[in-house]
Amino acid sequence: MLVQPFDDIIDKKLKKFKSNQSLIKNFTNFIEELKTDDPARLGESKHGVYKNCIGKHLTKSHALIYYVDYSKGIVWLVDLDDHKNLYGRDNKS
Repeated sequence: MLVQPFDDIIDKKLKKFKSNQSLIKNFTNFIEELKTDDPARLGESKHGVYKNCIGKHLTKSHALIYYVDYSKGIVWLVDLDDHKNLYGRDNKS
């Protein structure tokens, strides 16, 4: 599968988190996995604002949201952020 950012938000987030080496390493490794494995199998289905998307935890507090377009063979990277920023709520709830 071809992996594409939906827009420049992923690049901005990667720059924002550049000091978080664990997140950057996990992101890079996961992108390689997306190219060779079934992307739907690698994460969990989302609902609400990310309906029809898949989420993957990259660290304890950060996740990547992506959408798989099987008809075009593309994985669209939608967002990367802390859970509370992605889902608009505190992780304690």
